Amino acid sequence: MSWRKKEQEARVEMIRAIAQSQQAMARILNCVADSAERLPLLEQAIGENIRVLANMQQTMAEMIAGVPLRKQMYGKPSKPWLLEAVEVYKNKEQ
Repeated sequence: MSWRKKEQEARVEMIRAIAQSQQAMARILNCVADSAERLPLLEQAIGENIRVLANMQQTMAEMIAGVPLRKQMYGKPSKPWLLEAVEVYKNKEQ
């Protein structure tokens, strides 16, 4: 078996592992949803565990794809920064 074929099979197995992990997370969330409403500490712990697992899955997906995936950014974007030496957008009278 060629190296390329082995690499492709390894990637397929990683994708299967991610899919199984997603299915397991969905089952866990369905089972724990009722309990989490009554127990705030359980809700926080589950939320943290889900965040960690999601980060692990994203890392695995990035490894398989070979490119970093864009991370979700929250908050207000800042103004564009322009170098003072660049006068392209300024109306400068000479």
